[in-house]
Amino acid sequence: MSIKSKKIFAREMQNLDAAGLLRPETAVVQTEDMKVQFRDKKNVINFIGNDILGWGSNDKIREAAKASLSSYGTGSTSSRNTIGTLSIIKTLEKELARFLDMDDCIVFPSNYLTNIGLFEPLTNQYDTIFIDEISNPGLFDGARLSSADVITYKHKDYNDLEYHLKCSKNSRFRIVVTDGVFNIDGSCANLERLHKLKEDYDAITIIDDSFGVGILGENGKGTHSHSQIANKPELITGNFAHALGHVSGGGFVCGDSDLVNWIRQTSRSYILSEPISPINTAVVLKVIEILEAKQSESGTEKTVLERLYSNAQYIKSKMLDKGWAIVRNDYPSVSINVGSTLSAQKMVEYLFEDNILVSAFCYPNTPEGASLLKINLSASHTEEQIDKLINSIDTALTRLK
Repeated sequence: MSIKSKKIFAREMQNLDAAGLLRPETAVVQTEDMKVQFRDKKNVINFIGNDILGWGSNDKIREAAKASLSSYGTGSTSSRNTIGTLSIIKTLEKELARFLDMDDCIVFPSNYLTNIGLFEPLTNQYDTIFIDEISNPGLFDGARLSSADVITYKHKDYNDLEYHLKCSKNSRFRIVVTDGVFNIDGSCANLERLHKLKEDYDAITIIDDSFGVGILGENGKGTHSHSQIANKPELITGNFAHALGHVSGGGFVCGDSDLVNWIRQTSRSYILSEPISPINTAVVLKVIEILEAKQSESGTEKTVLERLYSNAQYIKSKMLDKGWAIVRNDYPSVSINVGSTLSAQKMVEYLFEDNILVSAFCYPNTPEGASLLKINLSASHTEEQIDKLINSIDTALTRLK
């Protein structure tokens, strides 16, 4: 590397640091009681984790992983188009399609590889992709890797979407893309309105339901089940990092069998990648089994979903009693409007000082002056931990005044 280029990157890193945008990676230890231990031995309660249903400490999940390791070893064969597919991965695809009431399914190594490999096989320069402005960033990357025209519509503004659809009458295919549940505020896309627009303008709908599947709808069947509309989108994508196992790899596309089979034959991120590990596959299969059986865990009478929603009801009622400006949604996460970007940053710092780990979303992810304090609840949080969070937020808001 030349001296000039090294200086440029060093200066840019300094600028990030000065702006408070540098993202250090800190070594931590995660415990089973929803806490994270940092290298300096500081223990904090984790309210930013993705293990929403507590699968990481579930004995049945661990046993399934051990059995898979014994049967299949640590890795997969090779690229699935090159040497074949492990039978357990084919089983997962069949079970996912059945679970989500879709025709077919293809499993990718990750949700990101799913989304960046999705649009290029389906489109050409005569097509148009319409995508909600705060959708999964992987969807944007995938759309831009295609040769289609990409149009961003205002967040959940379906009048704006319809305007753009009207202006694209010469497109061969029109593909409407959105998250099922938006990570920033936990709100859901209006699938009924999207279906009406799809019918009116002969469009294809693709929903990334990474935050809906496993949580919303009957037995966790996702945003479409939660919306209770008969007509399904052509394709649903998602991942296994959240409610479907909390494993480090794996994404999927479920939907119309012709589209899924075409993706299987032509998506480069699928063809050129190693498949998901058999251990992760076994974990997801066991999660689906538990969700459908509505089994209670840890000696309690409540299922994991019942415990999650019980926690959500508990914390939201406490916050509403406080008069805090929480975002109203059907999802078991909580976002509080705390105002400016600076206020959000200070809130995160104050809470960390009090051994609470939360995150914040600020402009441009939210409107200016409407930054959100984001709290990820899990089925494993206790009421004592939630009470601790409420008291800490109360103290932090007082310090901001």
